[in-house]
Amino acid sequence: MPHLPLFLARRSRPALLAALFLAGGGLSAAEARTLAQIQQSGVLRVATPGDLPPFAMTDGSRFSGYEIELLQAVAATLGLKVEVQRVAADGLIKALQDDRADVALGALGVTSTREHKVDFTVPTACAGVSVASLNPALQKHTDLAGKKIGVGAGSIMHSYVQKLPFEKQVQVYKSTGDVLLAVLSKAVDATFAYTVMEPAIKRTYPKVKVYFGPELWSVPIGFMVREDNDSTRLALNTALQNYFATNSYAFLSAKHFGKDVRCKG
Repeated sequence: MPHLPLFLARRSRPALLAALFLAGGGLSAAEARTLAQIQQSGVLRVATPGDLPPFAMTDGSRFSGYEIELLQAVAATLGLKVEVQRVAADGLIKALQDDRADVALGALGVTSTREHKVDFTVPTACAGVSVASLNPALQKHTDLAGKKIGVGAGSIMHSYVQKLPFEKQVQVYKSTGDVLLAVLSKAVDATFAYTVMEPAIKRTYPKVKVYFGPELWSVPIGFMVREDNDSTRLALNTALQNYFATNSYAFLSAKHFGKDVRCKG
């Protein structure tokens, strides 16, 4: 497993925070379940938008994808079954804070903004970000000056596009699926997407030629848990690191991406 000191060296929550939770200090409506409580129930509750192939997808009540299968394998080593519920991307943090879910996933980039509200496990992947469009001339972010750009609400792409130092139109959509449809229908000129999504997009929409530009930057991705749920996060970290060293992980990564997507260095 690659050395990841930045993500392994997580701080413990101070005793004062725990006291405020117990005293009903108004920081949260419900305490997060501890690992012991989760194991007693036998079920790990997971929230995801389920709209980001090949990370997490849904077909009715059935969820699949790299992150779903990864978490199922890891949870099994902890004696847990995974129960998945569909939650919009901009509602994932609240689902954790309201204790409606123990873990949230959906190719969630590890950012300082999110880390002010939640904690992340060790990265489950590192993914490059590219411009995605129907126009092969749109390769880099600078090619989007004066263009209409579609982004998902609350996504890292949303934050990035807002900071681009040129005139553009930003169209915000509720889900990643809506963003993709906007690109395919030419309602927007382009979006930003994880480069590793390209094969899955082409399989899903075989009659449409979607172009992905070169990788502009790389994003570490992880599972989100509540800040006061150290026991669950640490258990998941250990289980993930153990699983990353197995042939099963190598098969899973190759199955969905054709390569090893672990963070390097």
